[in-house]
Amino acid sequence: MRPSKGLFAGAFLVAKTAAQNDKPGPLVIPGSQYFEGNDGPWSTFDIRVGTPEQFIRVLPSTASPHTLVPLTELACSREAFGTIPPDCAVSRGNLFDPNESSTWQDIGQYGINHDGVGLGAHLGYDAGVQFGLEKLGLGLNGPELDDQTVGMIAAPEPFYLGIFGLSNQPMNFTSLANTSSPSFLTTLKDQKKIPSLSYSYTAGAKYRLKQVYGQLVFSGYDTSRFRENSVSFSLAEDITRDLVVVVQSISYSGSNSATLLNEPIEMFIDSTDPNIWLPEEACEAFEEAFGLQLDEESGLYLVNDTHRNRLLDSDAQVSFRLSDVRSGGDTVTIVLPYAAFDLTAEAPLVANTSHYFPLRRANSSSQYTLGRTFLQEAYLSVDYERKTFNLSSCIWNQGAQETIIPITSPDDPNADLDPSSNSSSGNSNLSTGAIAGIVVGAVLGAGLIAGGIALCFLRKRRKWIGSTYAAKEPEPDESVLKGPVFNSPSFRHASESTMQNGSSSVPFSAADVSGARSTPTTMGHSHSGSGPSPGMVTGVSPNETGTSGGTVELDGDGTAVKPNTELDGREVQKPLPAVAENPPGVFELPGVKAGADSGSKAMEPQQEQHRAPSTVGSLPSVDEGRDRTPSPLTSTVGPNWRPGRVSMMEPVSPDTPVGRPSERPF
Repeated sequence: MRPSKGLFAGAFLVAKTAAQNDKPGPLVIPGSQYFEGNDGPWSTFDIRVGTPEQFIRVLPSTASPHTLVPLTELACSREAFGTIPPDCAVSRGNLFDPNESSTWQDIGQYGINHDGVGLGAHLGYDAGVQFGLEKLGLGLNGPELDDQTVGMIAAPEPFYLGIFGLSNQPMNFTSLANTSSPSFLTTLKDQKKIPSLSYSYTAGAKYRLKQVYGQLVFSGYDTSRFRENSVSFSLAEDITRDLVVVVQSISYSGSNSATLLNEPIEMFIDSTDPNIWLPEEACEAFEEAFGLQLDEESGLYLVNDTHRNRLLDSDAQVSFRLSDVRSGGDTVTIVLPYAAFDLTAEAPLVANTSHYFPLRRANSSSQYTLGRTFLQEAYLSVDYERKTFNLSSCIWNQGAQETIIPITSPDDPNADLDPSSNSSSGNSNLSTGAIAGIVVGAVLGAGLIAGGIALCFLRKRRKWIGSTYAAKEPEPDESVLKGPVFNSPSFRHASESTMQNGSSSVPFSAADVSGARSTPTTMGHSHSGSGPSPGMVTGVSPNETGTSGGTVELDGDGTAVKPNTELDGREVQKPLPAVAENPPGVFELPGVKAGADSGSKAMEPQQEQHRAPSTVGSLPSVDEGRDRTPSPLTSTVGPNWRPGRVSMMEPVSPDTPVGRPSERPF
């Protein structure tokens, strides 16, 4: 059985998949299923702070390296609000109490920015924060990290809800000898909880379908949430304003059409702020297209209910054409319907709840910003290791299945994903179902290989055992077949008679010889002092053999000894002592057991001397000093003969007992 190449490939894929399973994968954080905020509504996310855990809902910040949460003692106090809202704690996403946490390590109070550098500095943000190190977890049951930078805020502006930082830049505390704390994203990568310094984020849209919640993915992106394109953006050198795109044009379409931005500008993507910050000329074009008026007291473009309904019915929309260069090049267009601008302002932004249009006038180019409103319709993916990011237009499919594609680190030797192009990435990677099918097939292939190998091994083993231990017919002893018995006149006479009778078979077969060898034969001996010496055979004519059946001696003559007679021809008066047929011990050449049983007559000293085993190949003489004619019998017992066991492959003496016919010879 030879396994196919496909099975080997499947086994290799199983090993490779097992090795890859040890590596971290993308981390998906779903929305909290709440739309909230005093300038939204916005899809929030759950985080867990402290020990024991305190659950707080926050908004992701693409510009912040740290996390900010409302402080229990002051976030809903009269110092923060002139009039405390009745649902203050809930509306702010819940409050954090450091006194209830055993892992809080206080650092001190600092500002969120300094000398125009830091979080929200370009937009004029200013807030005092009490910083510390604390245990911080993502989602309701996501990963949890120790010693993360967490700040506590009290004032409702500029942050009404808490924020969760997505930037990879460390948090610096200049007054503490320039010490710094790594960001949450960096710590996730360092602790091998994610494969790369990257994330994807979309803000979600309450006005789409049946409310679409926001999505946050670390080290990956969800192809079911956006329309693919081939545009790639490079990160800017300024780490405080790195997500910069070129807005080549902004256009309006509705009851009529208009161009809202004539000259390309560079804009910073920052989900910390909800607004779109544009040059004054562009803001004036928006005012004309949508009939907006700026409220001097709040600084917001407030929209009354009548005008709001008219705008919603107009199906007006705004298109942003984006590129990495000021003119030409690849572009991607993000279209926002008027519903994306239809937000609600609450206290303390306004005295009374009102709808507003999230547009702000920028004082300088450093304030040009695409805020959270823009990310309702755009899908953002950032890869800090490759210094690139992508923007794609969101798609809205009810019940779409998540398709998460990992963004691997360029340091990973197995990295085959180029996150600079969502189009190529989405088409070149297998879906989760396809990957699962491949893995299952590979596992089955590996099982077939193992089963085939085991089957081949068992078959070969059984065949080897059968050939090794199979019963075989005993082979005839060549020393006997070639001896004088088969060449005696009696055998030749029997063979000639058989041939005359028409038989073509030989007079004796190997089986006959084997059967004859397995029949015990006892040679009689004289107990008187006269007559031939023991071991000497007296020749007789063939007619005197009686019922011997043509048995012959080694010299070719017939057997001279008749049953129940001595060698001198006299009949035996009493039966001879029984001799064990195949007892253990040593046998002498004449076939008499050395040291007979108690039932046998004891041998005389002279007889024992005469019957000593011969080692020179001739029978012993009667007297030591008298010469005699050597016996024609020669011992065929070789030096390898062992007492008590006769091998069918070894030479055997004709007088050696070989056991009962029913016993196996080995």
